[in-house]
Amino acid sequence: MHRTFETTTERRQRTLDGPWEFLTDPADEGREDEYYESFPTEEADRISVPSSWNAHAEYADYVGPAWYRRTVDIREPGSLLFTFHGVAREATVYIDGEEVAGHEGAYTPFTALARDLDAGEHELVVRADNTRTETTLPHEDADWFPHGGIHREVVVETVPSVYLRDLAVEYDLYGDEAAVEAEVTLHNTGARPAEPDLTVSVGDASVTESVEVYGMDARTTTLAVDVPDIDRWDPEDPTLYEVEARLSGEQADEREDEVFADDLRDRIGFRAVSTNGREILVNGEPVEIAGVNRHEDHPEWGSAQPLRVQERDLEIVQRAGCNAVRCSHYPNHPRFLDLCDEEGVLVVEEIPMWQVDESSVVACKEPAQRVLMAMIERDRHHPSIFAWSLSNECANEAPTVSEVTRKLKWAADGVDGSRLITAASNTDWEGETDEVFEVCDFLSVNAYWGWYRDGDWGEFLDGIAEKYGEKPVVVTEFGAGAVPGDRTHEGRKWSESYQADLIADCVDLFRERDDVAGFAVWQFCDTLTDPSQAMTRPRTRNNKGIVDEYRRPKEAYHTLRERLADDA
Repeated sequence: MHRTFETTTERRQRTLDGPWEFLTDPADEGREDEYYESFPTEEADRISVPSSWNAHAEYADYVGPAWYRRTVDIREPGSLLFTFHGVAREATVYIDGEEVAGHEGAYTPFTALARDLDAGEHELVVRADNTRTETTLPHEDADWFPHGGIHREVVVETVPSVYLRDLAVEYDLYGDEAAVEAEVTLHNTGARPAEPDLTVSVGDASVTESVEVYGMDARTTTLAVDVPDIDRWDPEDPTLYEVEARLSGEQADEREDEVFADDLRDRIGFRAVSTNGREILVNGEPVEIAGVNRHEDHPEWGSAQPLRVQERDLEIVQRAGCNAVRCSHYPNHPRFLDLCDEEGVLVVEEIPMWQVDESSVVACKEPAQRVLMAMIERDRHHPSIFAWSLSNECANEAPTVSEVTRKLKWAADGVDGSRLITAASNTDWEGETDEVFEVCDFLSVNAYWGWYRDGDWGEFLDGIAEKYGEKPVVVTEFGAGAVPGDRTHEGRKWSESYQADLIADCVDLFRERDDVAGFAVWQFCDTLTDPSQAMTRPRTRNNKGIVDEYRRPKEAYHTLRERLADDA
């Protein structure tokens, strides 16, 4: 199940979980040899989907192209909609030898529509490539592991000739009433026009209109519905409302009229996010951010995490007394965001524009905007997400980087004005002035005083407050590495004791300061890093987790839990 709730009641829906045929292609010969038409089954291995191929021992360090194949059986003729929720990093999809979709970006979904398939068996082939370059997002120097493959669910659905392609909900709040606008896109794959009835429901409120859509065309329409007596979503009472678009009608063709029905379902929470001076507000009330940074990484699963791992991660985060997660440094699985919605955990979600400099920012501009739009389109209904983060530790002192980031800010505001905008920056820590902070609603500051270099956190934060005016500051990265089990009386670096003491001092300082709205410890769990960094990362991992890669707590976890116990 790719979400924590059912996303349709009308469609026949299934995930293509399970073993697929798999073949690496280090010489990149597959396209020329037409694997999509004649897959070399006799040479292929079998690998589970969803999974990172790097989580399998024989492919642990493989970077490059690889091919997947399986068959899909359908009982009746019709159209199938395939949704790939994550293929790392570049994907091309073929059905019965024909290319039907291509996509770049490991963390956002894409679809492939196969029209008018005959009943019986059909071949699905996917080429995936986890190669990173200086112009990809993430680029080749990103310090998290380049997991490859179909690492999120592939969902296949039967859809009628006229089906619902998209549902986007916005709302304005007036006291205890919400004025909702639902933008719905219909797709008519038939040759003749249709005029189905479209109903949008939010909780118990609904509205119905007839919508005409021409043959072989799409139509986007907006329906308005008022929802009275709402309960607002907030961290203490995370109330969610089901929103549904439902379609019913007839489609005429030369043979017979087809009676069709379709629906799409999602969830929303009504809440308002804003800032006031140094404070971040949810529904007008200040919230103190106490969180962790979380990568999707696990020794057994790689970047593909089943529901129970996601549930367990969130349970551990909450048990520490934390109320927030920063998704570093890419859109996390939507099912994890569902859990945050349900538990009232606040989320900052980010695109993988990581440490981009002047030499690469122009090439990264278009990929960054595509990922940003795809992230917002996918996750716009999650009330837990209170902010979009546009970048992490880029060269924000450079005019070219600043200009690209400004344009990303304008693009985000143009499609979603309900959330705050930020960018995580270590520019001041590097001794420069951040030009991007001007367009941020709150300042996300990364610094590692006491780890990579000596320095005074208090003086550093004084300088931030003086330089950038009265905006909320969230320390989005701080911490220290600790090799699990390394405990010393002297509290030397790389010991659990050193990490615990540093985090304790930082958290105490941050919580005392009126100009700091919160913090996020780097990081939740130890994670694999790029293999090229093996000589500088013990165990080939970023060991700054407050739990290890198997989620076993370090001293720092217990220290953080003690510091936040009064908020539990």
